[in-house]
Amino acid sequence: MTSVQQIPVLVVGGGLVGLSAALFLEYHDIPYVLVERRAGASVLPRSRGMHVRTAELYRQIGIEEPVQRAASTALRAGGFGGAWEGDSLRTATALELPPSMLAMMKGDPSPARFLFLPQVLLEPVLADLARERGGDLRFGVELVDFDGDAAGVTATLRDESGSVTRVRADYLIAADGAGSPIRRALGIPGAELPPTHHYLNAFCRVDLTGVLGGRSFSQCEIVNDRVRGLVLTKNNTDEWSFHIEYDPAAESPRDYPDERCVDLIRAMIGEHDIPVEVLARSAWDTGTFVADEYRRDRIFLAGDAAHRHAPWGGFGGNTGIADVHNLAWKLAAVLAGTAGPALLDTYAAERRARATVAVEQSRLGADFRTRYRIATGDNADDLARQLDPGAVMTRFRYASNAVCGTATGRPHVDRLAGQPGTRLPHLWIDAAESVSTLDLCGPGFALLVVGTSAAWRDAAARALRDTGIEIAVHALPAEPWGIATWLPEGGALLVRPDMHVAARSDTGLTPATLTATLRSITGREARSSRHAS
Repeated sequence: MTSVQQIPVLVVGGGLVGLSAALFLEYHDIPYVLVERRAGASVLPRSRGMHVRTAELYRQIGIEEPVQRAASTALRAGGFGGAWEGDSLRTATALELPPSMLAMMKGDPSPARFLFLPQVLLEPVLADLARERGGDLRFGVELVDFDGDAAGVTATLRDESGSVTRVRADYLIAADGAGSPIRRALGIPGAELPPTHHYLNAFCRVDLTGVLGGRSFSQCEIVNDRVRGLVLTKNNTDEWSFHIEYDPAAESPRDYPDERCVDLIRAMIGEHDIPVEVLARSAWDTGTFVADEYRRDRIFLAGDAAHRHAPWGGFGGNTGIADVHNLAWKLAAVLAGTAGPALLDTYAAERRARATVAVEQSRLGADFRTRYRIATGDNADDLARQLDPGAVMTRFRYASNAVCGTATGRPHVDRLAGQPGTRLPHLWIDAAESVSTLDLCGPGFALLVVGTSAAWRDAAARALRDTGIEIAVHALPAEPWGIATWLPEGGALLVRPDMHVAARSDTGLTPATLTATLRSITGREARSSRHAS
């Protein structure tokens, strides 16, 4: 009889989201196995930017430095040089970005920053870090069957040699991409919108230094009498992605052999004899999808398996990474017995709403000029509906019962000030500006107190005895912390492990109610029932 390996979590998918899930689980001391059917990473650059919020998540788990090093190398080679348009790269000119776009690019206060780092460069860094930290990563291993029940998931795995193994996991995270075989097997439908554009992405080696003459860009829209499409940089020298638009009613990707692609790419460049080598290619479209369910018993959808975005704004991978950051601490709490199973229901309640907003915003960028907030005379409605990335990724507000009890009716706040459901505001708390208030969060709960904290420390000790939940208590000065959070002396914020405010002292939280508040958040009524589920 084949033995079955027992594990707390099985992660299926070794892309950005799956690898990030592995690292977040490790941060919370949760053993896992990650399987990925590909033996190696895709060579297509795909996602090229890490939003500030993603950088904050990586900072929390201590991988900011290696990721920044990789980003610094990518930025020196490529970087975001702005937006261009024209009938070829040789004649294209830069768009003049409006003040609203420039203001948006400044972002919200944070200890982190936006990083230019193509996915093809980031994934190996994450994989190496996960292995260094003891992660069980199995590339070239495919999930071929699974059976879920109320107590866990039994999975059958097959490696490239054909060898079959079985594992029994308490929980499974499906980060297996937009086509998600797991989601399809579960029969989970979703809200889908048809594509506005169809593209063939040809990743090429072509030296454009002579054509560009030292200039650089992030995206360039090319429209001429032979081809319409986009050019995206990877290193601003000899690695580029050419996205060739096609009409699926008249053609398919099969109608674009490499020879035809090279011919069209030369037309996009404006040099008809320049050497072009196609390294990889794929077809994609701007259709969107949000799954109706994010959880089926002990199986959770994350990343593209749960939501598919148009690429504009870079919300796809970044939203997926935030998914698994949200999920990891909740799984850790339930597995440790300090939370009840109901806490896991808040994953879908919180993250699906975020994906819906991000999907809408991604579709608003289908028009090139609208993407960069440039008025064209017929895009006023779309411009009015656009949110800046900070509102979507950083200033959003969760509205589940695990955070603030009632729905807020608004997807984001204008300024982070410790409102329940929002990401904790960032302030430097040392003169060297090396330690942020965000650095005080995780892996457990935290209390950030304005001034005197003795009563809160006593309350935290009582809560630990009653719930088994440890709470780190930090006393911060009234100026500037009290001013930033609108709290008086002795006021406090209770912050979840994912840096989101769970409660505040001017909306019902007191030292006397701290234990009850924790029970409400985690779904645990008393410590005596910690291991019952």
